[in-house]
Amino acid sequence: MYTTIKDNLQNAKQSVKGNLHNAKENMKDNLQKSRESLQAARADVIAARKCENINDPIDTYIMDYVAMIFSKLFIALHIIPNVVTVLSGLSGVAGGVLLALNRGLGADLLGILLVIMSAVFDASDGQVARLTKHYSRLGRMLDGAADASVYISLFVACVVRLWDRPVLLSPGAWHLALPLLALVCFLAYVAQCQLPDYFKNMHMYMIDNSKGNELSRGKQVREDLRKAKGFGKVMAFAYWSYTAAQERRAPECQRLLDAIERKGKSEALCDAFYAVSRKMVKRTNLLTFNLRTFVLTVCMLLHWELIGMLFVLVVLEPVRLLLLRRYEKLSRDLLPMV
Repeated sequence: MYTTIKDNLQNAKQSVKGNLHNAKENMKDNLQKSRESLQAARADVIAARKCENINDPIDTYIMDYVAMIFSKLFIALHIIPNVVTVLSGLSGVAGGVLLALNRGLGADLLGILLVIMSAVFDASDGQVARLTKHYSRLGRMLDGAADASVYISLFVACVVRLWDRPVLLSPGAWHLALPLLALVCFLAYVAQCQLPDYFKNMHMYMIDNSKGNELSRGKQVREDLRKAKGFGKVMAFAYWSYTAAQERRAPECQRLLDAIERKGKSEALCDAFYAVSRKMVKRTNLLTFNLRTFVLTVCMLLHWELIGMLFVLVVLEPVRLLLLRRYEKLSRDLLPMV
């Protein structure tokens, strides 16, 4: 009997050892597969990025990876980037409408989720375009139109939610001031999007990043406008207006680019530009979708809509003006090197 108990204990011990060994090996295999999956995902995300050193940290570590899940699905379903862009705009506008209805915390959270999905789809359309090499100027214009429609819906939501809450004004004056404030905020948003986009593309142009560079010159777009017909002419005119506004706001940058077109870029010039721009270009992320949207939506949750709108004017607009001044100074300083 003693021998039987001893044998049973020995067998149980061997069985436990075997199970532990198998569990350990399975864990190793699972960790290795997870590591390989993460490496593959990282490789896909990097391949779909415009330029590694200009991304917003939220995009770099979160949004790009979430967007890649949808991007692979869209590619598998043969959905073109422009359709994804339309989905982005529709999702954001739907979120803005829900926030405008102001039906309670649940509806507000759902609206914010739709706005976040708009940002995910906005990242995804660029990934799909770069991975499938399905670029188009129409896509670039649709992207801007989708973003604008999302912010129109968010500013309108702020106005609707504030309509019956006058601050320091009579109801009549308040109802006049609110739409005017929303319009000023939207115009500030347009300027805050145009210049960072232009500076990022100029940065990539100077470092010869052909994958991400979308720098367009007004004269090139004007020539396309002359040749375009039908609906293409409408889109070409919209794109020319956008490009012309960018160039009008940064004249010193235009002088530098004009000189480069005539005489070419030297390695010393590009190195000098990069040495300064590599720090400034990251600050343009303060003016992109994430921070502005985060502040606006959180302020709506807290019923601080007026603070959210004023944030666009009082905080983000000085950042834009500072970046403009610095890029203009950099272009002016580097012009003699061309």
